[in-house]
Amino acid sequence: MVVGNGVHRSVRLESGALALAVAIACGSAQAQSTGGSDDAASEGVTEIVVTGSRISTAGFDAPTPTTVLGEVELRQAGRTDIAATLTDLPQFRSTVSGATTNTTTESGQTPADLRGLGTSRTLVLVNNRRYIGSNDLQTVPYSLVKRIDVVTGGASAAYGSDAVAGVVNILLDDDKEGVELGVQQGRSTRGDADKTLVEASFGSKLFDGRGHILIGADYLKDDGIIPGTRRPQIGATAFTLGPDNKLYPTANVREARRTEGGLINTGVLAGLQFDPDGSLRPFHAGETPSSGFFVGGEGYHVDQFRSVTAPIERTNVLTRFSFQATDSMKVWAEVNYNNVGDERVYFPDLAITQLPMSYANPFLTLTPAQRSAVQAAGETTFTMGRAVTDVALATFEYERDALQATVGIDGEFANGQWRYNAYYGRGKQEHDSTLHDLVLTEPFLEAIDAVAGPNGAPVCRVALTDPGTACRPLNLFGSGRADPAAIDYVTADWHSLQTSWLETAGIILSGEPFELWNQPVSFATGVEYRKEEVEEVYDENSLADRFATINGVNLPRTGNDVTEAFVEVAVPLLADMTLVKSLNFNGAARISDYSTSGSIWSWKLGGTWQLVDDFKFRATRSRDIRAPNLTELFSAPSTFFTSVQDISRSPPTQHQVILFTGGNPNLEPEIADTLTVGAVYSPSFLAGFEISLDYYDIKIADVISTLTAQQIINSCYQQGAQAACAQLTRDASGTLTQIDATYINIAQFNNKGYDLELSYKMPFLAGQLTTRALANYVDTLSVDNGIITVEGAGYLGAQAAFLVPKWRGSLSLSYESDVLGADLRARYLDGGGYAPPNVLANIGNNHIASRTYVDLGLRAYLPIMDDARLTVFGNVQNVFDKEPALAAVNSPYFDIIGRYFTLGLRANF
Repeated sequence: MVVGNGVHRSVRLESGALALAVAIACGSAQAQSTGGSDDAASEGVTEIVVTGSRISTAGFDAPTPTTVLGEVELRQAGRTDIAATLTDLPQFRSTVSGATTNTTTESGQTPADLRGLGTSRTLVLVNNRRYIGSNDLQTVPYSLVKRIDVVTGGASAAYGSDAVAGVVNILLDDDKEGVELGVQQGRSTRGDADKTLVEASFGSKLFDGRGHILIGADYLKDDGIIPGTRRPQIGATAFTLGPDNKLYPTANVREARRTEGGLINTGVLAGLQFDPDGSLRPFHAGETPSSGFFVGGEGYHVDQFRSVTAPIERTNVLTRFSFQATDSMKVWAEVNYNNVGDERVYFPDLAITQLPMSYANPFLTLTPAQRSAVQAAGETTFTMGRAVTDVALATFEYERDALQATVGIDGEFANGQWRYNAYYGRGKQEHDSTLHDLVLTEPFLEAIDAVAGPNGAPVCRVALTDPGTACRPLNLFGSGRADPAAIDYVTADWHSLQTSWLETAGIILSGEPFELWNQPVSFATGVEYRKEEVEEVYDENSLADRFATINGVNLPRTGNDVTEAFVEVAVPLLADMTLVKSLNFNGAARISDYSTSGSIWSWKLGGTWQLVDDFKFRATRSRDIRAPNLTELFSAPSTFFTSVQDISRSPPTQHQVILFTGGNPNLEPEIADTLTVGAVYSPSFLAGFEISLDYYDIKIADVISTLTAQQIINSCYQQGAQAACAQLTRDASGTLTQIDATYINIAQFNNKGYDLELSYKMPFLAGQLTTRALANYVDTLSVDNGIITVEGAGYLGAQAAFLVPKWRGSLSLSYESDVLGADLRARYLDGGGYAPPNVLANIGNNHIASRTYVDLGLRAYLPIMDDARLTVFGNVQNVFDKEPALAAVNSPYFDIIGRYFTLGLRANF
């Protein structure tokens, strides 16, 4: 996992030494479907281990709703990663999927966010096991993925921490045989967003069938849509005040108080800007001034360096070897390597509105009239607004390497009545990040303080008293006029190396010891161990707090571990009675002992009631947990000064206090209570048809969050929150002196809604036609942080991490035969607001219209030799080129690429 906890940012150049802390927001965030070529799966009788349970059962028999994505869904639309596939499921809030991203920086990770409860509350597994960086959906070769199970309910009793909203279990084709080679290329109709995927996999039996080897690799090159491409950046949007004094989303928004050449903001020359030759001319303002912004005009383009979609280069390699040591025992070993990285423009490191400058600066050239006006006003200094794009246009470079090795034993005894699985794994991940050409505070302030030297040439003022200084004067009056030597003096590279380690081990026993009602009683138990550690190392300038906007604090190697034991049973209670075709109970319990927070229980009680062959009820009640992660526990501490109002005094008094931020090793796990109730209808008169409807209610207490300094005070004295009161420190006189703004257990989540899933398979022409529909309705998704309760359901903006539309749905029609495959897919997004009124107040038109995205796919299967086939495929996404909503910067719901074509070949031998 990438922690990123030692970073702290500040802006200190408006007055030379002004610090600004960055607040950390609250975290944030059943139908089995297979391809027509899989005969057993098409009949719906394949026995699988349903994620969320350690007991083998068929997909529709699970008490917890589970959606299964098979080969057809995985290969539709020319998908290149799992995140893009999951975006089509209405239960997911998209995180960083290529078509729904608008970003300045990115770590290349694509985590999963079920229900919009935050990525830390969705557990991602690979083959039922945790991987290093396993919250990332890009850790294994896509060509080796056999299916994906999505559990839309709590599963902590089966898998431990993080499975609060649900589980995404990526299941690999461990027994694959043959060779598969594939290549595909995608491009938007605007000629950008090029994406190339090359993949290869191989599986074969060895040693007369007792052994098996599996090798898979893929390489992805996604060019993204970066600054300087042919389309205008979507990010130049903001909310501006209209004639009625209300906020409206607006395009082509520019800064009103800074330009790339420099804009004088104070004194008699206010409103004049510097041309590239250093001369002054009037600044052409735009229209509709609003809180420092204009629409149009010559101001700094607020998002001209934002990537519409971030580029990425990814390599995945996995190899697995298994050997049947005896008739009842198999040993195996698996190694997985993942590399992700890229480099691109980040942002101008500084965009300042109040940069102090002197009229005596020798770089400043004024006309006689301008000089006279300054002298007549008695002015000696002015403030300038400047975006230093020519001095510190930083580039962001990152590379993430992850390596994991796992060994295990699978076996059975008592004539197959009992099965066991034991495994041990270790993983390491390194995240290397560099920001090139960031501004150093003190050298920058020295370099802009230019004076005339003994020979009349500009020099740094510091050179008058320190002739040996390396300072070179920096000319900021006009873009492109700075001396390269001065730029080198005021800039340096920021660097961070974050390393994390994961160690896992477990042994699981399952079986069917006896029968009731002619059905087996199933039992599973196990013990698991997990240890996670993290370390962060920053460059010397960061450690000395020398950068103007971002620094860092080293975090020594630290971590925590957990030992767990669980038990699960599935018991048939009744069978073959009136209105009780079958009645089954499923229960599980897990005790988790954390080195940091002690022991905690999670459990599940569930059941299925089959009234008749066609109709079934199911329900689950569970207690789930999320233990604090390494970021929340061990973030490196930072200290700031801030001003707050002490409302405990009468009248309230203003104080300057010390603010501490960072991790909190005393955090307790979050606790979730989840209820799901649903029904499944499979009419016997309509073979191949199944429909399910499920209600869910998730309440999460003790949610780990942070508050601002003022929010902590208000929470203590207005809401009586003891966790907040404990963060306040007073001196002997009772004066507030210190506030601890570390992570605390304070917030609550409440999420209710319905999931609908429909699947219908029928013979058609020479193949099979499959119809699948999924829908999600969110009744409520509220977050209470002890200060304010925010309802996120019915909103589509990016002003908070938990905003979700009321309705989402998807519909797919797929046809598969031996020679041809085709699919039509539609994704519906309900209309809603930008943000709740208590998040973004005073909106004039708080509404975004609904959208429906349509995709098409076509595949031809061509025999090329015995037992070999070539697949030629093409896909069109967003057929009707639906545009995103205005001001949808970083909103996860809208396609911001537009119509997109993918062509490819895949050969199977």
